[in-house]
Order: sequence, then structure tokens, then C-alpha cells
Amino acid sequence: MYSVAEVDQEICGATKCRLCTQFCPEGNTILYDEVKGTAYVAVDRCKGCEICVGICDDLAKHHAIKMLPIDQVKNGFDISKVGFKRTLVDSE
Repeated sequence: MYSVAEVDQEICGATKCRLCTQFCPEGNTILYDEVKGTAYVAVDRCKGCEICVGICDDLAKHHAIKMLPIDQVKNGFDISKVGFKRTLVDSE
């Protein structure tokens, strides 16, 4: 199963550091929502490299990002031609 990054928006929103958005090597993958004050991941762009996890855990010490199998991501977004759309995951 392919894993992608998921941001814990409660932890991220409390810190507002944005380091993950600066260090992600894949453009337009980890973005920052100014209104909510938290980072979020465009799951269709995430390559699963885990650099953001290392930055959040080791550099920022926030532990707000974890890798999850793509079918378990709850707060994912896809980039479409008309902007972002929420990715819904069915509960089992």
C-alpha cells in the first residue's frame, strides 16, 4: 500500500511553523491554509518521501505529520484543474 503524509491539524494549528511547506521537495504538495492556520497535504502529489516527517519531528519538534496508507487519509486534498477538492475516505 502506498503511504502519504497526513498533518494533524490540531498540533500544526497550535504551532504555525510552516517548515514542512518549505522543505517538501515536491512543489504544491504541502500547502498552508492562512485561514485555518495549518498545513495540509495534496495527496495526489505526495511521493511518500517522509522528508516532512523528519522536519516536523526532528527539526521543529512538533510531531504533527505521520505517514498513512493512502486509503486511510482523512484530511486529504487533490489538485484538480479548477483548484483543490477534498478527498473523502469511506469509513469501514
